[in-house]
Amino acid sequence: MSLAGQEREADWARHAHAFARPVGQAGCEAQGPGATRLQQPEVATMTVMSIARFERFFRAAAGLDVDKNDLKRYSDFVDAKLYDLLLVAQATAKANGRDIIRTCDLPITKGLQESIHRFQKIDQEVELKPILEQLATHPALDRAPDEETEAAYPDIIGGLSLALAQSFKTLHPDLKNPQTQHWDEVRAVFDLLL
Repeated sequence: MSLAGQEREADWARHAHAFARPVGQAGCEAQGPGATRLQQPEVATMTVMSIARFERFFRAAAGLDVDKNDLKRYSDFVDAKLYDLLLVAQATAKANGRDIIRTCDLPITKGLQESIHRFQKIDQEVELKPILEQLATHPALDRAPDEETEAAYPDIIGGLSLALAQSFKTLHPDLKNPQTQHWDEVRAVFDLLL
């Protein structure tokens, strides 16, 4: 994990209680910087067909031309944002006195929920969901997600992916092929919000 990632994890560990929605309990906190994370599946294992679907999704979502070189950035983004959502969900589950993370613990905003619904419509054409299931690994946490929560990961990642693609266009309306600078800018916006 990069130094920035470790700092973000430590920051979340210190401040996650501020984002939890406790019900009848006080003193909620997330796991500290010592929490271990599962390795993300390597991008290299994606098939040519998977890469084509990935490219087709970004064209359908925002008219962007991405290529296999963007897969690593995309995979890192998905891994980090799912982890951020699960850290807050873990704190919420703990505040509610549960040993498992439920779907309702995930901090899904109205905007992300709408992106999930739009992703589901686009995915009927693109069929990216099976690939997202491969990317939907989660870090080791104090509280394990239940089956329903894990089953929601591909749609959540799909919603994040759609919001990511549309964020490129919001920040750079004429953009066709995102470069490193564009990825960094969009990632910084998501880091502020999720």
